[in-house]
This record gives sequence, C-alpha cells and structure tokens, in this order.
Amino acid sequence: DRLARSFLRTVVRQGPGCIAHVQGAPGAGKNELLRRCMHYVELERDALGADVSVDVFPAAAWFNPWAYAKQGNPLAGLIAAVARAGGGQAILMDRARDIIGQINRMKFDGTVPDAAGAGLTPADDPVDRMRRGLAMLVEQMKGGQRGRLLVFVADLDQLPAPGRMGFLDGLRLLLGGGADVAVVVAAGREASIAAIRSRDTALSEPAAARVLEDMVDLSINVPKIEIRRIGALLRRYLSANEVVVRRAFGEDALNSLGVAASHKQLGSPRFLGRLSARVQLLADYTLESRAMRELSEAQWAWIVLSERWPEFRRFMIRGGRDRWLHLKQAVAAMTGEGGNRTAPAEIVEWLRADLLLLDYLRLHADGLDRDNMGIYWVEDMLLQAGL
Repeated sequence: DRLARSFLRTVVRQGPGCIAHVQGAPGAGKNELLRRCMHYVELERDALGADVSVDVFPAAAWFNPWAYAKQGNPLAGLIAAVARAGGGQAILMDRARDIIGQINRMKFDGTVPDAAGAGLTPADDPVDRMRRGLAMLVEQMKGGQRGRLLVFVADLDQLPAPGRMGFLDGLRLLLGGGADVAVVVAAGREASIAAIRSRDTALSEPAAARVLEDMVDLSINVPKIEIRRIGALLRRYLSANEVVVRRAFGEDALNSLGVAASHKQLGSPRFLGRLSARVQLLADYTLESRAMRELSEAQWAWIVLSERWPEFRRFMIRGGRDRWLHLKQAVAAMTGEGGNRTAPAEIVEWLRADLLLLDYLRLHADGLDRDNMGIYWVEDMLLQAGL
C-alpha cells in the first residue's frame, strides 16, 4: 500500500502521456500492485494527499491485452477500455471506433507496409488523427472534470514477444499527442527486453535495455516480501482453513511452516498462495486418512521444496537413502562449512545450476538428513493426495 500510494503520486506528477513500467519477477505481485493503485484511485483518494487526489480522475481503466489479443490488435482493446471507463456513451464509442480504425491501418511489428499509406497531407495524417482522437476521447469521457485518467495494463507478459513489442511501440506512438492520460504497464523486465530483441535480434541485452528506457518514462521494481512478513502472509492465506491445518499437523503447525518458508527467495505472493493451497489440500487429505501427526521443521521444508523445486524433489526421492547424507555433505562443502568435497557429481551439478536452491538447503540440508524417515512419510502423503 505504501508503494502504491507513493507510485501514484509520482505518476500523476509526470507529464501527460506518461508510460510507467511496473517490473518484477514472475509471481512478484505486479498485478496486485496495480489493483492496489486502482483501489486508491477509485475508493481511497484522500489517502493520496490533498494535493494529488484532485489531479487523478476518479474512474480508472483496467485492461488485459492478453484477453483482447484474441480479437485483434490489443491497442484497439485499450481504446475500448478507455471509452467504457467513461460509461460507454454512444459519442465515446463512436470516437473510439474512429481511433481503432486508424490503429488497424498501421503496422506495429517493425515491418514496412507493402503500399504507401493515406497520410499524404497533414490533414490526412493517420498518426496525427489517431493521437488527436485519443486526446479528444479522454476529454469527452472526463466531461469537464479535473484529473488525469489512469489506465492499468495487466498481464502484458502473457502476449508473445512480438505482440509485447507491438503493444509497447504502438502505445508510445499513441500517447505522443499529449492526451491527459497515464498508462501503467505491468511486465517483467526480461519479458520486455525479449520483446524488443524479437524485432531486432542483433541487439545485445544492454542495448535492448536502453531502447526500453526510451519507451517508458518511469520504471519501478516490485520488491519481494520481507522475510519477517512471509509467515504473516501465509497465515492470511490459510486463515479460512487454519483449524484444519492445526488438527492435521499440530497446534504449532503455522509457526513451523512460517519458519520453513522464511527465506528471502520465497517472498513471492504467487508462490506463497500456491504453497498455502498445497498445505490446505494436504491437511484435508491427512484428516481424511486419519494420519494426523506433528511435522518437524525438516518435513515442512520438504513441503516447501516440493512446491518450489519439484524436479529436485523427484531427483532426491529416486536416489535412495544415501542421497540425503551426500546432499548434506555437498551443501556443507559448497558453502565453506566443511563436508565431503568428493560428493556425487550429480548433486553438485544440481546445486551449481541453482544457487537459490543451494542457499535454501544451507539452512535445511542437515535436518533433511537427520529426519529422512519423516521426509518419506510426508512424501507418501503428498503422493496420495495427488501432490
């Protein structure tokens, strides 16, 4: 919420036609940040500050280009979303259709049209007409009210790379006419750079990053959840099913799960949501089987591993009981804490390929080895529960 409020204040203070880029790893909560921003625009405007709330138009537009790509150019869907944000009156929809007609005559994939366009005179320039049309559409939908229109674009990552490139390129062109609108786009940095390189494969990653910087006016990264808040978020996800989890795995179950999940690389809202769903299903199935027992920290760590690193889970289970000792020795050797420096090469390769996994196992490899019988019990329950 703090980030949403400060981000909105900054976006509003940018010039008209601003494009703000919300970056973050998959599952980091980019769309959730957009939803919190929309909440403050529509429901808690006073929380933005008296000097800012009056400069934000109270009806924001929400747009998902992935859903609209199945019907045509996603930019056309964005224009339709702006018209609908103003109530969808006939005059707005007519204006939107004219803009969409201009968009559909253009190509945003970097290729050159086969024939000359219709823009032979300034009066017939389709780019200028499209830009002026958007500015007029925004003013008409605002109906004389103050405030900049905010458009939130979610799930741009879901488009293929050329589609992402065409959307960003067309958006920059569309907003060049000074319409009093700001567009907030949620897309991972890697996804955006891959989109740019899809048009020009010769670009290096640093060069593509510079192109991206020219296409957007403001970029922020959604931070991971702080370690100390991971347990609290898991409790919130599990709140409706907390009694079941405690009955299945003991009164201290949520605390033990919070400890096992409290790692800086696990602070992703999407991952924690999936983990909580796994725990709920496992708890329900455990009660159905009348196999209730209090789980150790190592067993909870195995549940975390089964969700976050499923391939490593299968690798360990198929390796026999000696593999737990070898894992403990390999982790100790690779983290400078002693251990057997001649550990099996296949384990070392796993850990070298995923340093995040190595960092997590530094905390739990010893417990996994000491409680390997308990791990097999949890694994059996996971398999029976379809997990």
